[in-house]
Amino acid sequence: MPKFGKRSRDRLATCDPRLQELFNKVVELVDITIICGERGRAAQQEAYDNKRSSVLYPNSRHNSAPSMAVDWAPWPIDWDDTSRFLYVAGIIYGVAREMGIDNIRNG
Repeated sequence: MPKFGKRSRDRLATCDPRLQELFNKVVELVDITIICGERGRAAQQEAYDNKRSSVLYPNSRHNSAPSMAVDWAPWPIDWDDTSRFLYVAGIIYGVAREMGIDNIRNG
């Protein structure tokens, strides 16, 4: 059974408890990594400058404490394998629905 490494656990710990619960259930089904939870001003500016975010601080859902957003990727990461991202997204939506969470969104 997949499980989070320390770095992913630490990043997920900066997120809203509902996101933590959701992604802890997802990782039991499919191997994923947590790339980012909460982002401060400097990290948000870097994400914006590198076109990983389209909004400036403090307008990202990552900029609250706890974070209301989480960035994830299938593990191991292959940014070109979009079918794996879509597969995992389907699992995330399914688990969220089972948990009664209906406001998960992409982007």
